[in-house]
Amino acid sequence: MATHKKKIQAARKPASVRRLTGKPANRFDLLDHPMFFLAHIITRFDGNVVVDLRRHGFSQSDWRIISTLQYSDNLTLTELARITTLERSFVGRVVGDLKKRGMVRTFFPEDDRRTTRVSLTEAGRQSFGDILLPTVSEQIANTFAGISDDDRSALFRILREMMRNVYQVAREAAPLLD
Repeated sequence: MATHKKKIQAARKPASVRRLTGKPANRFDLLDHPMFFLAHIITRFDGNVVVDLRRHGFSQSDWRIISTLQYSDNLTLTELARITTLERSFVGRVVGDLKKRGMVRTFFPEDDRRTTRVSLTEAGRQSFGDILLPTVSEQIANTFAGISDDDRSALFRILREMMRNVYQVAREAAPLLD
């Protein structure tokens, strides 16, 4: 009976993983866990980007807010927090700093004076085009070095589906996808 149970447990682990690692199915292996790789890629990428952005007086959070606003302007602080995956209170502080620096403006819509909306100023758009986008694009190119266009397209297709899946489990719409 115990042998049958072990076979069932082993079957739950993909054969390719068992074959490659030669490890028992009931052992968790970080190298078989995609989120391990994604977490390291994101953390190292962000670290590389921060070094470059600081040279121009910007932070990673500045990039996330400004790049989101250039994609979809006039967002609420809550919408910005959801899209950027930053805490709502932190987004408020970053937006306040960007406003002082002339990168964004805030306003209250006529129909809902309780809501603060944020949009890019001309200086924010200029900084995005002249500094932020080229800086981050260089790091993106470094990250995708040696990866074909077909593989890159496949990766983005898979990542979009994974993003939909994790938000579906949470019974939420995925930002910018749905």
